[in-house]
Amino acid sequence: MPKWIPYQFTTEQAWDNTPGLQPDSVCRVLAVGDIHGEIRHLRNAVARAAELDVQAIVQIGDFWLDDAGWDRHGATEAKFMWAAHGSRIPIIVVDGNHEAWPSLRRYWQMPDARTAVASRRPLHLGGSLWWAWRGSVWQWAYARCGALGGAVSPDREDRDVRRWRWPEEATTQDDLDRLIRNAETDHAGQLDVLFTHDAPEQVRGLVPGISWAPPAVQASCNENRRLLADAVDHTEARLVIHGHWHQANRENISPSAEVIGLSNDGRPDHLALLTLDDPPRCEHLP
Repeated sequence: MPKWIPYQFTTEQAWDNTPGLQPDSVCRVLAVGDIHGEIRHLRNAVARAAELDVQAIVQIGDFWLDDAGWDRHGATEAKFMWAAHGSRIPIIVVDGNHEAWPSLRRYWQMPDARTAVASRRPLHLGGSLWWAWRGSVWQWAYARCGALGGAVSPDREDRDVRRWRWPEEATTQDDLDRLIRNAETDHAGQLDVLFTHDAPEQVRGLVPGISWAPPAVQASCNENRRLLADAVDHTEARLVIHGHWHQANRENISPSAEVIGLSNDGRPDHLALLTLDDPPRCEHLP
């Protein structure tokens, strides 16, 4: 027996039956950029959320979700997941390109998880931790919210990092169709806040961190962003919050749509305070 306790995804609660996550319970949210499984960044974000008196944390991908369904789940990974499980404030994670998809794929196929997914709401992973899977929608305060995670790793062909990549990392047309369908069912097709991992292609103020990606990989990256652009257009999202690019940005991509990009790993502007007024407001935090 290991001296550490493996983490196991469990569906202990349903979103619509969890008092602290209901529309009248959440009006201020801390958005958190990529943290890549680093427990110090997780703990700092939770502490900052408590200082700000927010009711929920939304982490916008590259959290490093994993459990014992993944053969590389070890003591470090378990400690990180248990820390998220025990958070004083609910943590809702949008999946990025750096999640352990062998764990998520297995969990997604379990009967309890499938029942929860049918509700269109984020899926419980145990304790204070939830997964805002691609296409999940919900209401907080005045804001109709939705999630469309996923991104392409531009360095996915590098042999030193290839073993950490999975086919499920990229956003797909099926994911987009699911979001549109669920938004139509719950929100008459419109969203006030769309949480994504990658940036929609309408965003122009970002500098690629990797310029040597092969043409086929770059084409996949572009297609991922195109799908997110379609998501913004179809849902008429008023505010989009994303990560993945490891840089902060703020752009108006249309007269009615604003995009906020977050930095990563504890750097300046990796946090933002989201106030769910009408319209919603979001400001980077130092």
